[in-house]
Amino acid sequence: MKRFVYLLLTLAFASQVYAQIQGQWASSGTMQTGREFHAQVRIAGGKLLAAGGVDGSNNILSSVEVYTTTSGKWAATASMAEAREYFPAVVMPSGKVLVSGGLGAGSAVLGNAEIYDPTAATWSPAGALAVPRLGHSATLLPNGKVLVTGGCAASDCSTETVVSELYDPTSNTWSATGSLTTARSFHSAVLLKTGKVLAIGGSTFQTSCELFDPTKGAWTTVASTNTGRYENTATLLPDGKVLVTGGIDTRYPINSAEIYDPTANTWTLTGSMTIGRYAHTAALLPDGTVLVAGGVGQSISCGKACTGYIPTSKVDIFNESKGTFTATTALSQPSAYQTMTLLANGRALANGGIGTTATCCVVLATTNIYTPLSMTFSATNLNFGLLQVGLSSPSQTVDLNNVSDHSVNFSSIAAKGDYSETNTCLPTLASGQSCAITIVFTPTAKGVRTGSVTLKDNSPGSPTQVIALTGTGETLALGFTPSPLNFGSIAVGSSSALSATLTNDGSAPVNLTGFSVMPSNGTYTQTNNCPASLAVQQSCTFQIVFTPPDVFTYKATLSVTNSAGAAATLSMSGTGLNN
Repeated sequence: MKRFVYLLLTLAFASQVYAQIQGQWASSGTMQTGREFHAQVRIAGGKLLAAGGVDGSNNILSSVEVYTTTSGKWAATASMAEAREYFPAVVMPSGKVLVSGGLGAGSAVLGNAEIYDPTAATWSPAGALAVPRLGHSATLLPNGKVLVTGGCAASDCSTETVVSELYDPTSNTWSATGSLTTARSFHSAVLLKTGKVLAIGGSTFQTSCELFDPTKGAWTTVASTNTGRYENTATLLPDGKVLVTGGIDTRYPINSAEIYDPTANTWTLTGSMTIGRYAHTAALLPDGTVLVAGGVGQSISCGKACTGYIPTSKVDIFNESKGTFTATTALSQPSAYQTMTLLANGRALANGGIGTTATCCVVLATTNIYTPLSMTFSATNLNFGLLQVGLSSPSQTVDLNNVSDHSVNFSSIAAKGDYSETNTCLPTLASGQSCAITIVFTPTAKGVRTGSVTLKDNSPGSPTQVIALTGTGETLALGFTPSPLNFGSIAVGSSSALSATLTNDGSAPVNLTGFSVMPSNGTYTQTNNCPASLAVQQSCTFQIVFTPPDVFTYKATLSVTNSAGAAATLSMSGTGLNN
C-alpha cells in the first residue's frame, strides 16, 4: 500500500512532570510496548488510552495501555479482541472508546469494531462495518453518532472506498449514509463548529475537499487546497477555521501551511514551517497557538544525486494572528508517526512512533510532555550571600515577560522564608507586557536560609511557578566565603593556593585591626588586599598558601580582629602526601 511505500523509501535512506519548566519538553515514563501506527485518545480521569499499532518486531498489536497523568506512568489494560493498525479511535459521549477496522494479522483488512469501557476496563463487540477498511477517518458527530469515512479496502491500498457509515451507540449498529464524491484514504477529517465534517486530501496527494452535512446525510465538494498533500495534520482553530500543515508531495516533505475558512469556503496559504515535514503531529494549545512536532523532515545524503529524509526532532509553534511558525524546544529525540494528545492540564503529550539510532530505525516507547510557554523569567533562583542576622539585604529583582498570546492573571504572588517581595505584576499581565518582582532578604537566624517566591496564575499546564531563594545568616558583621577552606591532598614540599573573600555584612563600616594564622608555623601563609576599613557590603580577598612539611593532616585558623566585636575566623585544612 502507498503508506508502506513511503515509509520504506524513507527508511532505506536512513542507515516528574509537575515541576516542568514552561516552553520545555520533559520525559514522562515509558510505554509498556513501543508502538507506531496506533490509536490514542484522552479518556476520563486525566488518562490516555493507547491501543494497537506495530511494535519494533513488526508485530501488529492487540495490546492496550493507559497513561495516568498524576503518576506519569503507563499500565497495561485489557487487550482488544483483534490486533490492528491504521485505525481510528473515538471517545463517545458515554466516555467509552470506539475503534473500527484497520489492518490485522496476515494483512487482513478488518471490518469489525470494538468498544472499550474505561470503568470496567473491558472490550466488547460493536458490530461490523459494511466495508472493511484501513486508513479511514472516524468523527464524533453532534448527535452522538460516529461517522466513518473512506479508507483502503485492500491491504496494499490499491483500492480506496467512497463509502461512509454511521455508528449508533444506542443500538450498537452501523448504517450506510451518503458516499464521498471522491475515494480517499489516510485523509484528514475535521468536525467544524457548524456541525459539518470537512474531509481533506488523501493518499494520492489530493487537493480535493468535501463537506458532510449530518442533517442531510450527504457530501458536497468544497474548495480545494492550494497544495496536494498527504500525511499532513489538520487542526480546528478557535475561530472555526482549519489549519493544515506539511505533508508529502510525490517525494518531498512540505513546509507550507494553509487555512480553510468555512464561511468564505476558501483555502489561504499562511506562513511556512521552519522545516518541511510529514507524518508529524499537531496540537491546539490552550492559548490558541498550535504545537507542531516531529515527523519525517531531516534531509540526509545517500549518495550522488540522492537525498533522503528521516525523522526530525524539530518543533514549531504556529501563531494565527501573526501567520507565523516559530521554532521552539525540540523533542528529546527524532520521531515520526507518533501520537500527540493535549492533556486536561493544558500540556501536550507526545509518545511512540518511529525514531532513529546511529545505524537503524527503532519503534519508540518514550513519552515526552510539553508545557506551553507563557512567561519568561530573568532568573529562577537568587542567592543573597552572607548577611548579619536582623539586617535587610539590598534588593534583587526578577523581571517577567508575558510572551504568550493571552493575558496572565495572577491569583497570588507570595514570598516564603526570611524573604519579602513587592511586585508590579498583580493582578494581570497582558500579552507582551513585562513586570518586576523585587525581593529582600532579612535573616532571622544563623546559617543557610532557604525560601521562595511562588506565583499562582492561569498559565496553561503550569499554573504555579517558583523562584528559589537562598542566603546565609551570620551573627557577626564579617564573614568568609567559602568557609571552611579545604586544600585536599598536596605533595610534601609543594604549595597550593586558594582564595577566600571577607565581606562586611553589617550595618556600619568595620575597621580591620589585625590578621593572624594559628598555629603560626608557616604551613599556612596569607596575603590580602583588605583596606583599613570595610564599608557596608564591601569585600576584600585573602590568598592562602598551604605548604605541607610532612605526611600529615594540618589544620589552622585565619583570624581577623576588627572593631565590630568578635574576630572573624576561617578554618583551613589540608593533607601532605609522599612525593
